[in-house]
Amino acid sequence: MPNTSGASQATPATAFRRTDLVRSIFSFPVMCMFLLSAVIFGFCVKQFAEPDIWWHLRNAQNLVEFHSFSPVDTYSFTAAGLSRPNFEWLSEVPYYLAFKAWGLQGLLLVSIVVSVLIFAGVYYLCCRWGADCKDAVIATMLAISLGVVSIGPRMLLFGWLCMVVLLILLDVYRCTGKGLWVIPPLFLLWINLHGSWAFGMVVFAIFIISGLVEGEWGLLVARRWNRSQLRNLLLAGVAAFVLLFVNPFGYKLVVYPFEVAARQQAAVQYVEEWQPVDLSTGNGKLALLVIFAIMASVLLSRRRWRLDVALLIAFALWTALSHTRFLFFLGLIAAPLLAPYIHLFTPYEPEDDKPWLNASIMAGVVVALCLLFPSRASLQQKVDHEFPAAALRFMQEHQLNGRVFNQYVWGGFMEWNTPELKTFIDGRADVFVANGVLADHRKVTTIEEPLEVLDKYRIDYALLQQDRPLTYVLENSKGWRQIYSDPVAVLLARTAPVATATQPSAEVK
Repeated sequence: MPNTSGASQATPATAFRRTDLVRSIFSFPVMCMFLLSAVIFGFCVKQFAEPDIWWHLRNAQNLVEFHSFSPVDTYSFTAAGLSRPNFEWLSEVPYYLAFKAWGLQGLLLVSIVVSVLIFAGVYYLCCRWGADCKDAVIATMLAISLGVVSIGPRMLLFGWLCMVVLLILLDVYRCTGKGLWVIPPLFLLWINLHGSWAFGMVVFAIFIISGLVEGEWGLLVARRWNRSQLRNLLLAGVAAFVLLFVNPFGYKLVVYPFEVAARQQAAVQYVEEWQPVDLSTGNGKLALLVIFAIMASVLLSRRRWRLDVALLIAFALWTALSHTRFLFFLGLIAAPLLAPYIHLFTPYEPEDDKPWLNASIMAGVVVALCLLFPSRASLQQKVDHEFPAAALRFMQEHQLNGRVFNQYVWGGFMEWNTPELKTFIDGRADVFVANGVLADHRKVTTIEEPLEVLDKYRIDYALLQQDRPLTYVLENSKGWRQIYSDPVAVLLARTAPVATATQPSAEVK
């Protein structure tokens, strides 16, 4: 007679493991992340009309269809022939494939999924650093609020996702001594996704350097790496640096972020997200909140700070206050740091958890997001409200193919929807800084030298937003006349050759 004692003993253990797995999946902390996902969903829908996504789609389309990278710019007439390595090429592909499969809904879906993964990582880090899950939700909400500046269908999200993965890997290595081998392949992927890999190198360097000393200075503490740890970290750092050169553009992609930073001053003056944080705005007030929270955690708590954490938060604050777009980075660093100091709720007790209630809430969130997911028509309406779709159709119908001066935020949309029209400028600020076009565009839109610059580039048409100073100037200029107008855009055409144009001071009524 067969022995069934082993089977009878295995059954309760298996059932216990399954029950434990179910309780883990439908636990209160996981349910909290579902609620955070609903908040992220709302911000992604609100920020959907991203102006740069369109030229990214064209980049990816060219790559997928022709299996090659264009060595020079072919989209504009002002930067035609200029070389620019595409440092976001791999991030563009998922957006393009999603757009090809599901249209505008695909773009939104990719941005939601990547954003949820980023802040799920932040939430996980908050809990790893000692915060209760309820307080971790508050800290993650702060990170989400800081990240709103870059939420949407943007390539930058893939870079910040790599940053969160790096932070988790470094924390795991500090606690367990494992996972370091994943970092070099991460940087191999990262450099092909986005130029923010340079921030990752700074974070990794801070992590290593902070372990070269040992001591206690008030609330600041540092512990020295042992010889084996330091050797492994240095080997991982060297391997990561070497793998940076495994990309389609070689060393050019490695040095490109530093070249852009060296000539960033013109973009700082013109592009809002590259400008310093204005403390009177909502973003500025959030940055101040982070600063005050850090000060309070130092003054009101005797909890010691690791040297690497202090250096990281200093670096994050400096970059975020210098350039608004890096508020996202500040959120990734500050949220796990501040989470353990938040004590707004009674601690979570796993034995009091109610898995079926959590499962019901999670299912409700999923159903609600499916029902609230915007239709193609509603997303198209958002696009038509922000971009000159009707004006471009007018130009195509009337075969207007001259040189067009366009708004900065419309260039990418034109390049995707009317590729036969060469643009004056688009969102690739780094290209147009190098050749002075961005500065000239600013002279036009700020009415510093509008007619002179338009003559300089021999502009035939001006595609402008309604109710802008430049629109008023050209509408009241003898050398220009309006040929199309709708609630979004105004199209003006030159009425006289450049050589016979009247002086600007005499043209404006």
